[in-house]
Amino acid sequence: MYCEYGGLKYKIKKKNNKYIITSRVRKEGFTNYIDVLGNKHSELYMKIVKANEVDIIYNEDVFIKYKDKVSRNAVLADSYMIWTNSEQLAQEYIFEKKEQFVFIKYITRKEIGAVKIMKTPVLDFKDIEQSEEIIEGDALDSWLSELI
Repeated sequence: MYCEYGGLKYKIKKKNNKYIITSRVRKEGFTNYIDVLGNKHSELYMKIVKANEVDIIYNEDVFIKYKDKVSRNAVLADSYMIWTNSEQLAQEYIFEKKEQFVFIKYITRKEIGAVKIMKTPVLDFKDIEQSEEIIEGDALDSWLSELI
């Protein structure tokens, strides 16, 4: 899950009726992250917030445009894994069958036409309408570089 807090995007989780946002950069009001075993982390920071302090909480689904089709993705080093459950698309674009109804293919940045991010509000924000963002060109290069 993600949230928008103070105009920025953060990962967020709900634990014991509290919302915990995390950041890899120390910001005002954030403390070192403490995991479930009580270990303090110096490379991850957290802040406990209330639902009314964030603008929205949502899940994200990312889709990559590849040869005029759209597929889900995962990032691995310098390549991007896309997948589909469509046998027809898998045959047309030479995907590898991993298991029943799961076909994957590794592609390079040059093969990515655009990225579509679907934001689905959840929890206290589930009544807000779903939104989408299309990222292309230089903005896409920047967005992809943050994933690796």
